[in-house]
Amino acid sequence: MAVTCKFSKSVDEVWAVLCDPDFRVDRSIALGELSAECDIEEDGGTVKIHMVREVVRELPSVLAKIFNPKQTLKFVETWQSVKNGWEGSMEIEIKNQPVQLGASISLLATADGCEYSVSHRCKAKIPLVGGKVEKFILSQTDSGALDELSYLKKALA
Repeated sequence: MAVTCKFSKSVDEVWAVLCDPDFRVDRSIALGELSAECDIEEDGGTVKIHMVREVVRELPSVLAKIFNPKQTLKFVETWQSVKNGWEGSMEIEIKNQPVQLGASISLLATADGCEYSVSHRCKAKIPLVGGKVEKFILSQTDSGALDELSYLKKALA
């Protein structure tokens, strides 16, 4: 399932904010994360965004036995310039956890602005409870993406 958000601003206006490391750190802290660092590399039509974020999550009892509620997340977003905006992928490493998390991402022009879309995928290598872990992580990740996009929308208003 994709999480999408429409903006009345142009791709370039939204992209400028998404490529501001200070905005990304401020957003993470404003949304309750413990710490955040951001580094952005641009090389022609490719942009790589590296973030390290420290978070605390409320965990269901079955997961609290497996995971520490305080986690370090490493994000790498790789964006390519395309005709009507930007497309790419995101890899998220949850430090010291047997989980792989990734996403397809896009920021594309529309008739009245642009639309950001992210489609997460998760694989948990945990016997018996892997499916529950994947479902929980995807729900948390999608919810977090919605919060981040709402924050971005307010910042652009």
